[in-house]
Amino acid sequence: MSQQPDNRSQQNTPPSHSRDAIDLSKISSTSSGQSGSDQSWVLKDVDQQSLQTLLQNAASVPLIIHLAAPSNPASKQIDDVLQPAIDARGGRMVMGRINTEAHPQLLQMFGVPSAPMVIALMGQQALPLFNEPVSSEQLEKLLDEINASAVQAGMAGTVPPLVEATDDDGQAVLPPLHQEAADALQAGDYDAAIAAYDKALAENPQDDQAVAGKAQVALMKRAKDLDPQQVRTKAAENPDDVEAQIAVADLDLYGGHVQDAFDRLVKFIGRSAGDDKETARKHLLELYTVVGDHDERVAASRRKLAAALF
Repeated sequence: MSQQPDNRSQQNTPPSHSRDAIDLSKISSTSSGQSGSDQSWVLKDVDQQSLQTLLQNAASVPLIIHLAAPSNPASKQIDDVLQPAIDARGGRMVMGRINTEAHPQLLQMFGVPSAPMVIALMGQQALPLFNEPVSSEQLEKLLDEINASAVQAGMAGTVPPLVEATDDDGQAVLPPLHQEAADALQAGDYDAAIAAYDKALAENPQDDQAVAGKAQVALMKRAKDLDPQQVRTKAAENPDDVEAQIAVADLDLYGGHVQDAFDRLVKFIGRSAGDDKETARKHLLELYTVVGDHDERVAASRRKLAAALF
């Protein structure tokens, strides 16, 4: 491998990152002050650029689009009921509000003759919902039906907030157990950080942020005591030693060499069998969690993994 060992992996703080690195430092770069604004799964001012990002969520959870007409009072009445209902679902669906008077081309893109109109997107399917205000009871029943359909389609997870909570200084604010984990990590107590994430997952097993946070802290805990030179020498001398290859993959990922970490384990899986193959596969899936499923490098590596397995 062409990269030099990253001696910073022996330290207790996350390394500085190259353009390809994951940002482990974000776990502890949060504020515990009072919230100035709440986290939200609603984007209120969607334009053409942010719509493309928003549409990516439709592959994971239902996406509700309000094609709004601000000059029509019905649009505000719809927002007053719809936006809090979306946020109350905690990431099981997301919403985007488009001002069609400012962006008429987006109204045309959805093939809707006039606004306001609320539609639901799930994968490649679009479903018109309503074009006038509805009661809270009607809306909850409708959203329950959409979530039930999503679960049947295999979309049973959650996504992180589209808008993070902030304190009065504009700094990010985490949920209490996530903040407990961040504080423990700041103090160098990896076990306490993992325990806090475990408590968050006990409360909400679908808390994808806690899953990712726990995996990230576990990587930091494993990597902090590794001697890069010894680890790489052992792996070079023992190419069929699964633990040796996993240790180098951890160092690579921690040091920012994401593709190297993934490729090392995929190649090991391709030439191995039995328990070692399964051990490497499970560890690779955990490294995917560290980086995040929305990262294109994870998607590319998953394709390589499928080829190595089958």
